Amino acid sequence: MADNSRGVSRFGRTADRPRGAEHWAAEQEVIGPGLQAVMLWAQLCVESAAGAVLIDVDGNEIIDFQGAGGVNSIGHANPRLIEALTAEMSTAPAGGFGSAGRRAMADSLREFLPPPLDRIQLYSGGTEAVEAALRLAKSVTGKHEFLSFWGGFHGKTLGSLGLTAGARGGLGPLPSGYFSAPYANCYHCPLKTTFPGCGYACVDTVRDTIKENSTGALAALVVEPVQGRSGNVVPPPGYLNALSEVAREFDALLIVDEMMTGFGRTGEPFAFMRDEVVPDIITVGKGMGAGYPVTGVISTAELMAAAPFSDPSASSSSFGAFPLACRAVATTTDVIVDEDLPTRAAKLGGEMLAALRPLVEESPLVGDVRGAGFAIGIELVADKETRRPLDKATFRETFLALADAGVLVMTGGTTLRLYPPLNVDADLAEEAVQIIRRVLIDGVAPRPAVAGEEVA
Repeated sequence: MADNSRGVSRFGRTADRPRGAEHWAAEQEVIGPGLQAVMLWAQLCVESAAGAVLIDVDGNEIIDFQGAGGVNSIGHANPRLIEALTAEMSTAPAGGFGSAGRRAMADSLREFLPPPLDRIQLYSGGTEAVEAALRLAKSVTGKHEFLSFWGGFHGKTLGSLGLTAGARGGLGPLPSGYFSAPYANCYHCPLKTTFPGCGYACVDTVRDTIKENSTGALAALVVEPVQGRSGNVVPPPGYLNALSEVAREFDALLIVDEMMTGFGRTGEPFAFMRDEVVPDIITVGKGMGAGYPVTGVISTAELMAAAPFSDPSASSSSFGAFPLACRAVATTTDVIVDEDLPTRAAKLGGEMLAALRPLVEESPLVGDVRGAGFAIGIELVADKETRRPLDKATFRETFLALADAGVLVMTGGTTLRLYPPLNVDADLAEEAVQIIRRVLIDGVAPRPAVAGEEVA
């Protein structure tokens, strides 16, 4: 991507947004607390959306690289998805019966899923699917312990919360049999080593953690192939293979949480394919339905036959496999395949990454730029030598400066996370990159954060 000036951009937010302020205030009279911090910061009220562009109720246009954390895989208001869901709504029953939508999904996924992973069970939320994956692992192994990783995020219900180190404050006690180990975060290596000279020292720590904490009942390792909430942390090549070997050593399964990375986001149909590893179970969601709330657990026919997971009603969900959900999955998958969007994400995402990486030298705030495909992280620091995180007030102000300049991003810790649609227009992606570069090179002055807000 060329670093050139495009003059005055049509994207950005005016300081005076009266309709948005009124709209937001009216909603908050009913909506409870606990929304994502970035939603509270932006107070964005959307009137319409198309592709990677949002238009707020005051008429401001914003490039959406937040994408609901990777949900917007094929663009807002995708014509094929609108047509398919509109047609489905006119005849679809409420219920998980066999339907045209489910048959279409089966046909689409039969060609898309990597062997030997050939079975899917549907749910409506990410944490629900993770809980189902844990039940499946217990059914297969007859064991009940799980190891997860520092910095990971898997959900907010009891079992998935037990996997989510760093999000448990005030929510104990946690279920027994859950323990965690360091992730391969090479920018902030908890073991103070460097790759490849370390020889996967963090994986050796996983072994030690299991030996010291397990009672011999380890059912599975649960890992994100790219850690999303921690800032799109990409582990070094071979990491998942090394973890797979550990799982086998302890007669346990490997569960790969692909909620944020699956369905083309990282430049492959699934991110675990970057390591050519075959997990036992994967969880999927977000981009799989392109905005329709649908998630799933994917495994093999052999593993899914394990009881009690396979018993009637044991793995069902009230809204799982409803025709609209199935049609959303089928259509989204067809668009991803027909337009070869994983390949596009790898190529254009790589170009974006190359254009953003110089910010490490050019911006006073940027400590690291990393990513895989269209999952990009820009980590902001207060000190580049010590890699001390940026203070929350300045981070919040930077997020708002980007939004006001015309680019909406996701956050995680003090990392700006970019999730463009997989079919984003290349010129629009370049304009977004230039806006981001301009804001981060200029820097921002801190202002006090709103009381009670935390970084997402």
